[in-house]
Amino acid sequence: MNLARVGRLRALLSAALASVLLAVLAAAVPAHATVPADAAAAKPTPHTVSYDKYSVKVDGKRLFVWSGEFHYWRLPSPDLWRDVLQKIKASGMNAVSIYFDWGYHSPAKGRYDFTGIRDVDKLLDMAEEAGLYVIARPGPYINAETDGGGFPGWLMTQKGQARSTDPEYLDAAREWLREIDKILARHQVTNGTGPVLLYQVENELYDPEGRDYIVDLSKQVRADGITVPLVGNEPMPQYAGGEGLDFVGELDQYNSFCKGEWWLPALKRQQDNAPLSIFEAGTGWFQTWGDTGYEKCPEKMGPAYQKIVNKHEVMQGTTIENLYMTYGGTNWGWLADPRQVYTSYDYGAPISEPRQTGADYDEMKRQGLFYTTTAPLTATDPADAPASSNDAVHIEARANPDTKTQFLYLRHSDPMADADATTTFDWKTPDGTYPVTARLNGKTGKILVAGHDLGGGQRLVYSTSELLTSAKTGGRTQAVLYGGEGDPGQTMLRYSAKPKVTVLDGKADVSWDAERGDLKLDYTHSGLTRVLVQGGGRPDLLLLIGTDDQAAGFWRQDTAAGPVLERGTELVRTATVTGLGTTLALTGDAKKAGPLEVFAPSGVRNVTWNGAPLSVKPTSSGSLLGTVPGPKDVKLPELTGWKTSAETPEAAPGFDDSSWTYADKLTTDNPTKPGTLPVLYQDEYGYHYGYVWYRGRFKATGTEKSLSLTAYATNPDTGSAAVGAYSVWINGKFAGTSQTGRKTFPIADGLLHKGKENVVSVLVGTMGHNEDFTWNSDDHKQPRGLTTAYLAGSDAQITWRIQGARGGEKPVDPVRGHMNNGGLYGERSGWTLPGFPDGSWDAATLPTSDTTPGIAWYRTTFNPKLPTGQDVSVGVTITDKPDRDYRALIYVNGWLMGNYVNDTGPQHTFPIPNGILRGDGKNTIAIASWSEDAKSGGLGKVGLTTLGNVTSSLRVADVAAPAYDAATYADPATPARVTVDSPDTVEPGKSYQVTATASVPENGKTLNGLSLNPKLPDGWTATPADPVKLGTLEPGGSAKAQWTVTVPADQKTATVAILRVTADFTRAGRPGSVTGEQVVAAQPPPLTAGEHYVSDLPFASSSNGWGPVERDQSVGENAEGDGLPLTLHDTVYEKGLGTHAASSVQVWLGGTCTTFHAALGLDQETYGRSDGPATVTYTVLADGTPVYESGTVDRDTATKNIDVDVAGARRLELVVSDAGDGNALDHADWADAKLTCGGGA
Repeated sequence: MNLARVGRLRALLSAALASVLLAVLAAAVPAHATVPADAAAAKPTPHTVSYDKYSVKVDGKRLFVWSGEFHYWRLPSPDLWRDVLQKIKASGMNAVSIYFDWGYHSPAKGRYDFTGIRDVDKLLDMAEEAGLYVIARPGPYINAETDGGGFPGWLMTQKGQARSTDPEYLDAAREWLREIDKILARHQVTNGTGPVLLYQVENELYDPEGRDYIVDLSKQVRADGITVPLVGNEPMPQYAGGEGLDFVGELDQYNSFCKGEWWLPALKRQQDNAPLSIFEAGTGWFQTWGDTGYEKCPEKMGPAYQKIVNKHEVMQGTTIENLYMTYGGTNWGWLADPRQVYTSYDYGAPISEPRQTGADYDEMKRQGLFYTTTAPLTATDPADAPASSNDAVHIEARANPDTKTQFLYLRHSDPMADADATTTFDWKTPDGTYPVTARLNGKTGKILVAGHDLGGGQRLVYSTSELLTSAKTGGRTQAVLYGGEGDPGQTMLRYSAKPKVTVLDGKADVSWDAERGDLKLDYTHSGLTRVLVQGGGRPDLLLLIGTDDQAAGFWRQDTAAGPVLERGTELVRTATVTGLGTTLALTGDAKKAGPLEVFAPSGVRNVTWNGAPLSVKPTSSGSLLGTVPGPKDVKLPELTGWKTSAETPEAAPGFDDSSWTYADKLTTDNPTKPGTLPVLYQDEYGYHYGYVWYRGRFKATGTEKSLSLTAYATNPDTGSAAVGAYSVWINGKFAGTSQTGRKTFPIADGLLHKGKENVVSVLVGTMGHNEDFTWNSDDHKQPRGLTTAYLAGSDAQITWRIQGARGGEKPVDPVRGHMNNGGLYGERSGWTLPGFPDGSWDAATLPTSDTTPGIAWYRTTFNPKLPTGQDVSVGVTITDKPDRDYRALIYVNGWLMGNYVNDTGPQHTFPIPNGILRGDGKNTIAIASWSEDAKSGGLGKVGLTTLGNVTSSLRVADVAAPAYDAATYADPATPARVTVDSPDTVEPGKSYQVTATASVPENGKTLNGLSLNPKLPDGWTATPADPVKLGTLEPGGSAKAQWTVTVPADQKTATVAILRVTADFTRAGRPGSVTGEQVVAAQPPPLTAGEHYVSDLPFASSSNGWGPVERDQSVGENAEGDGLPLTLHDTVYEKGLGTHAASSVQVWLGGTCTTFHAALGLDQETYGRSDGPATVTYTVLADGTPVYESGTVDRDTATKNIDVDVAGARRLELVVSDAGDGNALDHADWADAKLTCGGGA
């Protein structure tokens, strides 16, 4: 495959020179190897990509696709992409699978960014340079434990159901595909212009009725110019064939979840004419907030898991396998789906978050080099396995139908067995039957080979050692075999005459069977045994027989001059033969000074390492041996010189929020309806990521008891809800913080100003959007921000404004992007950035305590002075006691690299990618610490941690991003402010006085031609009808206008309306306008005397965990009226409410009722669905005060018949909450729910 891309050529050769080079390379380089870009520039060579039941084929040549998953968007330093891709390639893999995150590239509908850290062209070029095929996975939906499952924030407000054929959704999805496909199409193998081998459509849909959707996407992709095979990891054959996908993979194989045990399911081929494929085979598992930390995952899985599970999958015939994850990365900014993951997405992957390798990587390489260099493995059928003498040892067999090469898979019958086991069996190989003894260490599996040509003319009859790879270099073939430390091994080779055998190193017993022509070697795996076999009618063979650890020290590169094997050092990245074939140029990493042995093509006499000559000498093994230098020690500086500033000005009543957005929508397309109006969901106002502020104004009546709020900061229905939080201030006084969705904040006597304006300030720590894993759930649309807000005991209405990240869908910092910042004052004002003038801030020493609720910022700078020529990974670590209630946002050079919750964890160290970190220069750390209470806030000790240190050829450029700019981050100013004063409640057909006041700040400019014009709801009228002209208004001045506003007689009650007044003017010669608003409510009349079923009353508000609240039936699906009869323990109720936790229903009583009655319990219709958990709690609130709480109710709880005193209450609220075990089956009934009322107000 020609992996050069025409559009990125750096130089054009003359036609004559190009033709000569192409002719030479065509003869020397396989289709999947890297071709120098200049040589391929003249004319790309298209390739065919086909497949059959065995494997994918490129130009007819079979390919074992051994792939690693990598998400570039979780690593915001493009030069580090090359590092990861080279490590993937060096591990023996020949492909990389990449999710392309729609939301990462699209801040707003119609806007896409593929520059800088989002440069997908550069990414694919790097994959090409590394010699990796690409499995492209652009969704539109990707899941991936990322915000919205990869859906952009602006998609959250769509009415159309996602992941369906809904026209609105498909229009958006096609828009994304057209944009990303432009790039992917340029990099296809089939064009000869890039590495894209396969293209996955959608992801994990699992919708049995989803074929039309898959077909529609596939048509779009083909129309966009994608010509490689289309695949899917939805194991549903109906998606494939015809106009759909070419083929689909097996069910994702996550066979442990880092739980310390694993299982081996039988794989099911989805199509007879397509290869067995696993597009996600787990190497670890993601972790949720409060978990144990990723360092525990390798302890639970590690190499043993790979030895057993990966080999199990391969030995069922899999020839496309993608390891998810191979490098996980970082959920920097607001990339995380907070229900699933925190900042780290290390995943327990073979390449860790700070890009380090270890035992898992070694095992991945041991397997990868075998799979991708052993051609017969690309096509195998099940074969008769020999009988094991030991029932504790399980044996499976496969054979290549053409070469007859056999592969035996030996594992413990109990995959979790710790004890060693030995078995004997008669192995019927293609070259004869042999009695064989094999040993298995605990928790291991082996693939043994028989009847295999090693590639240089040698015949491997069989071996009880595993084969790493074989390569012909320097006029002989090297074959690397390995086994467990201390395991006996036996290798049989076939010759026409007795060869000469020399044991160069170690110990091996040699015997010759002249009748068969068999050369047998017996040995014990310990150290590295070297056996040279010469003559016997075959070319020379050097057997390198070692332990698992010895095998992990080998590296292989395939160059135009032939294969190169290296042994030793931390990593070999690239190998190139230069200087007319006499010099081998190697690049790589070294963790310490040590030997490097090279088995190079004939003619190579000299070696360079990272550009410098390496002194080498020949060995008896035919190799060259030298010593590579190690790194200098790194001592990171202490973080001192901290500056601090209190923040949270938004909590003060007098804070100027006139530039904020009014939260004034009265309808929403969101399937979850708001608890009160107006709609307060942050996505509705273009604030999709990070924290948001709300400020609400109301005129107190003097009867207010409490402020009732519900906020969705993460998911209110699961145990992970505590990672979200919101804090509340009333008239500047701290009222409290909640880490659950719903909370009532009492209002102390004297706190409010009766008859005057009062201010509520709410900081919501929104942590991100859910995925949409369940195809018909639209779960990604679950609201974020406030969902319910009202004053209990009062008719006063709150008029809200909202402020999130500066610029919203048009971020002021497009380089770092729309997912980097939230709505804190410091974020909006550039306090996160290098160059911000913090000289006036107070000095601070960490750790420190802070008893002031709200936000405080801490900033310092440092220079790590990292040595040149070394790749040093650095993290920021916060150390503190877990009983302190604060959370922190960690910014490094303006990039949000850590989201820290001190009392939840588990993450305390946050890797900072090189490129974001300046290795030898000034770095700025800015930390926003949110104290959630008045006693235990502040910030713990903050330091730098070395996470890796090697000498390296890797060179990383600083990621360019803007520093602080005073003009960009100045406080926004509005030319005027308009306030509206009207009654809080109105009645149909009546008239009211409405007053509007326009004012100009003292530091503002004169307004000329000022007029005030009311903008009323439909059907409402104002007298006078024309705008009121007020003339000129000077700075510091104000002017008023008044109208008589009449409410139409047919005004619907139990609703709210928005009264708007717009000020029009000219300012400095330019026209302008400012609008003020007030919320008013049209309350229904008090309930009359008698009994009233709640299901017959208008809801003042309602919200539900799934679908709508149902009247007189149990909760159903997404549509209204699709439930079943209300049934509790075989009793059917004609009247009542069907809800799904978390739910809330409010009805207006007007103070006339005395008693609320209901029968409570989980509806019987869920009993047959699943034996999964179903537990809820019921709460009845009268004017915001709980008057009944049920405790936990489950399926076995007897029906609770309740009669609750609600005398004098104006508002009744019925709340159902999940009891902490998930809400999937929480179908809670308020059966026979009714009110007894006495009439009168």
